[in-house]
Amino acid sequence: MYKQHPLSLAYLTVFGCPPVENVRIAAACGYDLVSLRLIAPHGLELAHPIVGNQKLIREINAAASDTGMSFYDGEVFTLLPETDIKTWLPVIETAGEFAMPIMQITCEDPDLSRAADNLGRIADAAAQYGIKMAIEFMRWRSTANIHDASRLASATGRNNVGLLIDALHLSRSGGSPADVASLPKGQALYLQLCDAPAEQPADNAGCIAEARTARMFPGDGGLWLKDLMAALPADVVISVETPHKGDAALSFMQRAEIGMAATRRFLDEIST
Repeated sequence: MYKQHPLSLAYLTVFGCPPVENVRIAAACGYDLVSLRLIAPHGLELAHPIVGNQKLIREINAAASDTGMSFYDGEVFTLLPETDIKTWLPVIETAGEFAMPIMQITCEDPDLSRAADNLGRIADAAAQYGIKMAIEFMRWRSTANIHDASRLASATGRNNVGLLIDALHLSRSGGSPADVASLPKGQALYLQLCDAPAEQPADNAGCIAEARTARMFPGDGGLWLKDLMAALPADVVISVETPHKGDAALSFMQRAEIGMAATRRFLDEIST
C-alpha cells in the first residue's frame, strides 16, 4: 500500500519471468499484489503454462504463502466470434485457486450482441469464484476505446464486468481522463499505470510495439496522469506496467524495482 493505493506487479513489467520467481520478486520489491499470465493473448504463446499443472500451482501458492503475497489479475482472455466459453472454464478455476479477484479480457468480436452474450456467460462462471471480468480496450482491437468497452460491459447486464483503465491504451485510443470520470459508477475496476510521449505512434504496429516494449515510467512522459488519477477512486488499485526499451539489460528483479520506485516517486509528486 502506498499513498492509499495497493500496488500490483503487472505481468508485462517482468515479461517472461517464471511464475514462482515472479511472486517472490513482487514480495521482495514491496508490491502488495502480483499478476500472472494464465492464458496467452490470441496469437501468442505462453512462456510458462500454469493451467492444468497442479504441481506448479501448488508451488506458486506456496511461494505466495511464504512471502505474504496476494494475487490480483490474471491475463488474458480474447473474445473471438468463434469463442467457446467451455474451453475457458479451467482458466477460471485456476484463477479461483489463486483467489484472484480479476480476470482480464480483450475483445476481437465486432458483433456486440454475441460478444456481450459470451462475456456474460464467462462472467457467470467467474462469479462463482468471486472474480470480476475487466475489459481491456486497445485501439487495434474490435473493442478499441473506452466507449466501446463501456457499452460492452453494460450490454452483458452483469455486475461483475467492468473496465481495466490502461493509461497508455486510453491515450492511444483517443480517450481522456474526462471519459474515465464519465463512466458509470464502479465500472472502472483498476488502473494500469505507465507514461508515454504525448505524440502517438504512426500506426497500430507502432502502438503494439510501444505497449509491449517501450512504455515510460510514470511522470517521465507527456500523458495527463495527474488528471487521470483524479478521475479514479482515491484508493484505486494500481498495476505497475512499465516494460521499456532498457529491459533487455536488466534482470527481472531490477525491472520490478525500477517500476516500483518510479510509481512511488510519481505518487509522491502528485500528492504535494
